[in-house]
Amino acid sequence: MPWILDQNKRRDCMTLKQQIESYIEGIDANFGIYIKHLGTQEEVNIQGNLLFQMASVFKVPILATLYEKVFNGEINLQERVPLNEEDYVPGSGVFQEMQYGIEPTIKDLATMMIIVSDNLATDKVLSIVGGANNVQERMHQMGFKDIYIHHTCWELLSLSAGIPSQPYSKELFDEIINRLIEGDYDWNSIVFQDSTENNVSSAKDMSLLLEKIALDEFVSPDCSREIREVLFKQHFQQRIGGLLPRNKKVANKTGSLGTMFNDTGIVYLPDNKGEFVITVYSTGSSLEYKGDEPIARISEIAYQYFMNGE
Repeated sequence: MPWILDQNKRRDCMTLKQQIESYIEGIDANFGIYIKHLGTQEEVNIQGNLLFQMASVFKVPILATLYEKVFNGEINLQERVPLNEEDYVPGSGVFQEMQYGIEPTIKDLATMMIIVSDNLATDKVLSIVGGANNVQERMHQMGFKDIYIHHTCWELLSLSAGIPSQPYSKELFDEIINRLIEGDYDWNSIVFQDSTENNVSSAKDMSLLLEKIALDEFVSPDCSREIREVLFKQHFQQRIGGLLPRNKKVANKTGSLGTMFNDTGIVYLPDNKGEFVITVYSTGSSLEYKGDEPIARISEIAYQYFMNGE
């Protein structure tokens, strides 16, 4: 038992950054990590300024842009939007399983975009807010210069499967699904590059966007609160929330594509310990069957560190 106590003592003397670096050094993958406690301002930046493919994490800037327009009076969340066959997008979500012609509200679309990562809903919301370039421009205007958005979900998945982006057809829809199910990715595609012509961001800028939302500083306190309320409903909690206590309070958004596994979120600590923002981007073939685990462990390390802090 003495050696266990000694190990624990050594770990307790390490900074949070050292603990995380010690953990990930044994994983054959590339990480971008940015963590910040919003009370103490203590932060961890491990390649947090590098650009990574966001995958579905790019739905957070879309959500933020939508709510800014809502609170500026440009969009009504209760407006109903008909969904037609040509709107259907492969991949995650539930709307693609429903009959054509249903008319969810914009609020419904935004909620499903986040809580079950619905790709159809995402592309509809993206069109409602003026397209990818409009979201990117708004992020840059707010100071998040390392958030770049160029592709819709339809374009992202088409390019991932090695198919040049083109209008919807049932045949193309099925072909994209089949290729992705078979793991037939075009690894030379722009989708898998860290180019600013791609849907990429730094972990730091994504966390700083969530910081503004957490601190009621995105547009207004009411706007920030409503964005958080959507993020709190997240169904996918196996990453940031995966190893945290059952009563955890987490507002997050996951993203996955190929061998890329991402998550970004706000973690609320009990006992008046405050909250921290965390973004983890990860990529590597070693993650293919256990990509959730490293993010869950990194989040757990941060949670325990901040809980044990003074």
